[in-house]
Amino acid sequence: MNMKIFVDRKNELEELRALSQSEEPAMALLYGRRRVGKTYLLGRVWENPFYFLAADTTLETNRTDLLRELGQWSGMDMLPEDYPTWRSVFRLMTRIVRDGQQVFILDEFQYLLGHKDDVVSQLTAIWDREMGDSSMLLVLCGSEVSTMEALQARDSPLFGRLSWSSRLRPFDYFDSSRMLPWLSLREAMYLYGALGGMPRYLSSVKRGEGFRESLCRILLSPRGEVHVQLQNLIAGEKGIRNTAEYDAVLRAVASGRRELSEIASRAGLQDRVYVARRVLEVMEDLNMIRRERNYGAGSKSPWRYRIADNALLFWHRFIEPNRSRLERNMIDSVWKTSIEPLLDTYMGLIFEDAVRQTLLRFNAELGLPVVSTCSRWEGLDRNRRSIELDIVGRLENGEMLTGETKWSSSPVDPDVHFQLLRNLEDLAASGQSWATHALQGWFVYFSAAGFSEYMVNLAEERARVILVSLKDMFPDDGNELSSAL
Repeated sequence: MNMKIFVDRKNELEELRALSQSEEPAMALLYGRRRVGKTYLLGRVWENPFYFLAADTTLETNRTDLLRELGQWSGMDMLPEDYPTWRSVFRLMTRIVRDGQQVFILDEFQYLLGHKDDVVSQLTAIWDREMGDSSMLLVLCGSEVSTMEALQARDSPLFGRLSWSSRLRPFDYFDSSRMLPWLSLREAMYLYGALGGMPRYLSSVKRGEGFRESLCRILLSPRGEVHVQLQNLIAGEKGIRNTAEYDAVLRAVASGRRELSEIASRAGLQDRVYVARRVLEVMEDLNMIRRERNYGAGSKSPWRYRIADNALLFWHRFIEPNRSRLERNMIDSVWKTSIEPLLDTYMGLIFEDAVRQTLLRFNAELGLPVVSTCSRWEGLDRNRRSIELDIVGRLENGEMLTGETKWSSSPVDPDVHFQLLRNLEDLAASGQSWATHALQGWFVYFSAAGFSEYMVNLAEERARVILVSLKDMFPDDGNELSSAL
């Protein structure tokens, strides 16, 4: 990966390093989607661990390849016929470690599972009976999330034997921007909206490269690095067989279908809604899809689904509909006619998600108690008037927090505050009890273009009105939050 900066992952790095410095044997589990930075993280923890990348091939081939690479790493002569089982391979690793504390990494570990020769059971047998006073650290790493998570389950042979486990997830907007420090904050947000928080995608941006230039090169171009990866994203996920169903469901959600029945209908699965539900569950586990309900909704209320991966959302919103023109190298035309005029509208929901991340991560910098829950609300009041609230949440002290987000080029005026008050009053009168409490709670407004003088004056006069600009969403830069507390 072309990353020059080590972003986030500090806790994982320090904890893994501490494990390897222990005098006790330890087994660690690291997993997450492809391109989320697992291998890069492991490469930063130790200088010379034994590292083996399993392949999607036979167990016999993987065993032979591992022994060859282990021999090269250790300087020992190893013949595959001398170690005919995986139990003998693991026993060999414990013998190598006797001469000193060593770290062994088995990457894409899921490729060693599911065979007649039960690798996990053989590993467990060696671990329980032959580790003795070894100081070995064995790291099992993999990208098939559900398979790797199952290794921790109560019915797994490894249950109770793992000393450490972590699932790496994509970066949020803040850490994504730290990989692109030469960009303006607005450009960094645009790139987050297009590439999401996957470190591999973000590392494709060249240092000093601008937002439009980088997107045209890596995403709009059919030969671009991110374009090629997204094009084969579903097919590259092991365990997904009927990729056409997954693609159809993704397209349905990207087109604005939110509830299960309408997603199934748009995907051509109206007679097999259970298939659409299963597909959504798998993609939710992979952080491609997320589901949400209105704030205060009951447990029987239907879920609403959205694409959680910004890169996938951008792909289906802008790349997929223009693939014919892009294949003809009409990149500049697609940008000018189909992307640039719609980009700020697209960024509205991206900014809203980033705002929720801000509230959950930087509540102290905002001058707020811990934010317990943060969601949105959309629906009709008793007069059938459509209402949407961007921010509805509850603070740890029990108080309510509501607000609005504005990704625009114009400073926000006080009208946004008075409209929110009216909406809350109408919802309270419509039987939404939380809205009554929200009228006495905190109000927070996020604006990428800042606030008018009149809005600043309003916040100064009202103790529980907080204003947050785009700069304020990056508190590590030393910016002071604009708040009236």
